[in-house]
Amino acid sequence: MKKSKKNELRYNEDDERTLLEDILDFVKVFVISAIVILLFVNFVAHPVRVDGKSMYPTLKDGEFGFTNVGGVLLNGVERGDIVVVTMEENGQKTHWVKRVIGLPGETVSCVNDVIYINGKVLDETKYIDPDYRQSFVDEYHFFNKVENSDLGDNKRNYNPDFKYKSAIDFKETKLGDDEYFVMGDNRPFSKDSRYVGPVKKSQIFAKKMLVLLPISDIGVKD
Repeated sequence: MKKSKKNELRYNEDDERTLLEDILDFVKVFVISAIVILLFVNFVAHPVRVDGKSMYPTLKDGEFGFTNVGGVLLNGVERGDIVVVTMEENGQKTHWVKRVIGLPGETVSCVNDVIYINGKVLDETKYIDPDYRQSFVDEYHFFNKVENSDLGDNKRNYNPDFKYKSAIDFKETKLGDDEYFVMGDNRPFSKDSRYVGPVKKSQIFAKKMLVLLPISDIGVKD
């Protein structure tokens, strides 16, 4: 007796389902999973790998984890937040992990290596290790200053190898209604608003970071 087409598609005699039905179910699960992942990455959390030492010792080079996209949408951006900023370098988009220092409408300045917000000293002891900062000051005589150059304004040369011939206070910056001043915690090794100027709110798409790897550093960094 000739077998029906449906029976030919059966690969398990004890199963009423056909191979085609199982393939369609697999595709359905795959599509739904892909959509969930895309929604999670774009609206809930985003994977981030720390590249460089600009946020040391808060975040270390090579650490991997997730940053909170929804936090920016729901709670906005506050001073002291660790944020992920979308930047464009050499025609390509990249992500910077930095700390929010100045908020819209504020004036950020540096006098004798001390950060001021609207003329008042900014207390950064919550997120910058005083001992680490002092060790750098003892050896190089500065921490917040920038490399001296002939470029003027904030757009000065950034030397990742740290071979400063001289360092000066960065120029006072008055932030616009949609501008933020961001800096790395490891100031001498951070390319940030001192060099490229303020960033827009639209460039900040996530904040805080849940470090997952290495396991020894696991935890929320903010």
